[in-house]
Amino acid sequence: MLRFRPLNSQDIDIAPSLLREDLRLEASYDLAQRSIIGVSGYFLLWLIIYNASELERANDALLESFGFLLAAAGVGRLYLALRFAALYGANPQRWRMLFAIGTTLSAGLWGGVCALALNYDGLGATAVMVMLATAGVGAWGIVSLAPATWLGGIFILVLLFPVMPFALLSSNVPGKGIALLFLTFFIFMIFLWRRLHTEYWRALAGRAELVRAKEAAEAANQAKSEFIANVSHELRTPLTAIIGSLGLIESYPPQGMPEQTMSLVDMAFQNGKRLSVLINDILDFEKLNAHRMEFHCEPVALAPFLQRAIELNRAYAESYRVSFELEQPLPEVTVIADEQRLMQVMTNLLSNAAKHSHAEGQVSVAATKHADQIRISVSDHGAGIPEDFRAHVFERFTQAGGASPRKKNGTGLGLAISKAIIENMGGTIGFDSVVGQGTTFFFDLPLAADQQTATETAAA
Repeated sequence: MLRFRPLNSQDIDIAPSLLREDLRLEASYDLAQRSIIGVSGYFLLWLIIYNASELERANDALLESFGFLLAAAGVGRLYLALRFAALYGANPQRWRMLFAIGTTLSAGLWGGVCALALNYDGLGATAVMVMLATAGVGAWGIVSLAPATWLGGIFILVLLFPVMPFALLSSNVPGKGIALLFLTFFIFMIFLWRRLHTEYWRALAGRAELVRAKEAAEAANQAKSEFIANVSHELRTPLTAIIGSLGLIESYPPQGMPEQTMSLVDMAFQNGKRLSVLINDILDFEKLNAHRMEFHCEPVALAPFLQRAIELNRAYAESYRVSFELEQPLPEVTVIADEQRLMQVMTNLLSNAAKHSHAEGQVSVAATKHADQIRISVSDHGAGIPEDFRAHVFERFTQAGGASPRKKNGTGLGLAISKAIIENMGGTIGFDSVVGQGTTFFFDLPLAADQQTATETAAA
């Protein structure tokens, strides 16, 4: 940054940061933005002091000169701040030097105004008013100039230079006392500024490292997602062919095929289907994470949809000796959803309910209307979800251990995918569970526009 002498021992810890061009650029931009507020404050203070005090009784020509030069310095610094990108891009070192000159000139001019107020006989309260304003300018200066090496210290010294001779040589004893307090305050600010400058660069370097770490993590995560998606996609085609071939062998076993061989074929067929489900779940999850999954939401008749979902999953439930029952189908209701993705959610919830139900148990599917939404619920009468696991139900690759005595097959992605799908369709999903009595998963979807209008008309 703006450097006026070599770094000393107390700056060793921030020296590497000062040499990084990316941090120097960020600090310079920060310096430019801070100066806009500071220069605006110059004009405001000048107008208040000139119009609300006795300073206008001093030398008119001198005051006008100070005001004109202060305005010119302020406009110059505003130009450097507002045109930062173009000026800094053309010549960074020249921008820094021009900014340093403008800042130093502003400090000298404001110090001159303060000196004039102290030296002019009969101003009284105006002198105190101007001194306080100058103290405020100095205090803001050390804060706003923290990014610049030593410029804050130079700003304070130049601000003091016109003030102290006038104050100390004045015959006014109270004025000398005020000047000494003023000097003590500014010396304290110089030490404070060095601390602010060091802490600013430490924070800037730390923030830059966090940004770099975040970008590296995001890049690694993106590479991981692309790798998983590519591998899963490449696996799916040959796996589909293998599953199809094994399914044909199982459906039409060749004559003379030993029973033990058929058992191995069935094992391979079942494991192939499980692997296909896992790959499809991973692909879906990565698409949802990358916001690449497309949704085509349109009106869906609820009752036929629920009947079809139950029929498609009935065979799976029967393998666990569990039955489905549809309650309150709401035959006249239409919801807004992507039917294919909604079927994926229902399949996840129905299969989970079947897996976690007791043998000869029953899973209930119900739909209820409230306000402008429809709630669809799937209830089982299994072991329920343990208290310590409920916060993790919708996390990926998680399954409740010990929720049922039977082994549960699955990827641990179904509920995470279901949650993302429902939320992308403008709905919400949740569950209620009582240990030992069962669990109800439910999700809410918006009614179709014409259905909502009919509901409101009936209510009216």
